[in-house]
Amino acid sequence: MLRLEDVNLFYQKNNHVLKNISFETQKEEILGIIGLSGAGKSSLLKTFNLLQRPSSGKIFLDNILITDLKKKELRQVRKQISVVFQNYNLLNSRTVFENVALALELEHQKFIEPTVLNVLEKVGLSHRKDAYISQLSGGEKQRTAIARAVVTNPKILLLDEPTSALDPKTTEKILDLVLYVNKELGITTIVVTHEMEVIKRICDRVLYLKDGTIKFLGQTHRLFIEKDSQILEDFYEEINIDKELINQKLEKKESHLLRIVFWGSSTHCPVISTLSLKYSVTSNILYGKIEHLKNNPYGTLILEISENPNYSDFLNELKKNVYFCEELTGGGK
Repeated sequence: MLRLEDVNLFYQKNNHVLKNISFETQKEEILGIIGLSGAGKSSLLKTFNLLQRPSSGKIFLDNILITDLKKKELRQVRKQISVVFQNYNLLNSRTVFENVALALELEHQKFIEPTVLNVLEKVGLSHRKDAYISQLSGGEKQRTAIARAVVTNPKILLLDEPTSALDPKTTEKILDLVLYVNKELGITTIVVTHEMEVIKRICDRVLYLKDGTIKFLGQTHRLFIEKDSQILEDFYEEINIDKELINQKLEKKESHLLRIVFWGSSTHCPVISTLSLKYSVTSNILYGKIEHLKNNPYGTLILEISENPNYSDFLNELKKNVYFCEELTGGGK
């Protein structure tokens, strides 16, 4: 859908904001872009439809090289990429209905009223169609902005920090709406956020941007396996984990320590207890957590295994029955 090749962006000569950015979106996915403040997230978002023209590199939409298009041609292409900005950019002088209708009016579309009413129903705003923007809550403003963005049936929807000013309950509703728009309307969605909960809840893949460079790009659950990555230090810290205890266990080397990752249906299977009984292995859970990502549960265990002659056989079969397993210490006397 959208492809970037060696995109660079300079603000003045010495401020290299985006550095050799290359990636492509997959059709109808939700891609999350995450990074600390100043990483270049918003600048990257603006390059997608050339609101911010890159200093070098190529950007393709449906295999059309949009960085080479003239202004008139570019205006036509931009209709396929809708943007919801962080501050909504809604017109206070217009009602909800009139704000959503504006994009269709500018294109001189026919059948504006039924089209707008249909979209308002889908985003849950039919009862607020005649309200002015000043009368709306933060969640209703976000819904209005999303409705205006999708009413033209774009191929790509860009969301800039869609939940940054919302309370947790409203955030859940907005994320449900984003999932609905993506699945039911088939719109490829790119979300810029600094909130890891947004990534977990709705994203199929994650792009981690640091100092203008892509440090990680892959499926969401893979991000949590990359334990040596700076991503986790910046955004995500395991809770209820006694790091001092684990370090003590590693130093003593009196047992084996394993980090085990479960992904998908096996997360809820009694793998550890079954194999412990089978090989007469004594195990002690030092840390455990199960989270729900977009499509599947995800679990992490740090397991201590007492010295046992059957340990190697236990470990080999364990690796076959879990998503990922690594030995944190060679262990054993």
